[in-house]
Amino acid sequence: MDSGKSSGGSAAGGATMPGGGSGPSILSLASAGLSAYGTILKGQGEQAADEYKAQSLERAAQVGTVKAAQTGAQLTERLNNTLGNIDAVRAAAHADPTSPTGAAIRDTAEYQGTREKTITVDNILEQTAQDESDAAYLRSAGKYALLTSDISAAAGIGKALAGG
Repeated sequence: MDSGKSSGGSAAGGATMPGGGSGPSILSLASAGLSAYGTILKGQGEQAADEYKAQSLERAAQVGTVKAAQTGAQLTERLNNTLGNIDAVRAAAHADPTSPTGAAIRDTAEYQGTREKTITVDNILEQTAQDESDAAYLRSAGKYALLTSDISAAAGIGKALAGG
């Protein structure tokens, strides 16, 4: 009893679209919707993880700034103590305060203390700057994760609607 006419559905079980075209099945649209939702959730998860890491790095940068200031102050105190000790020893020995040898010893100690302070504080501040830069990068990466997940979700739905 085959009259050669279609029974109204596509060969793959899809619904007939208005105008006689065959479109995606309800099942394939539901699958595309769930896949798109999963893609969006994945992007949101990546963004949240990147934001958490960025906040941790910003906190480390703040701690680094305080550490640099404290270290600088501590090394200045130590340098002042060293120079004070040199002056006290020279005074106890009744050395001439204008002696070129005494001045050279004091200058060398001052140079070494200042160099140590500069190197130590600069290294801490460099790490602080790197932490801030990494935090900015992670925030940017999180935004791109959200954007790409939205685009991927839209592309998946578009593909399903196109019947592919």
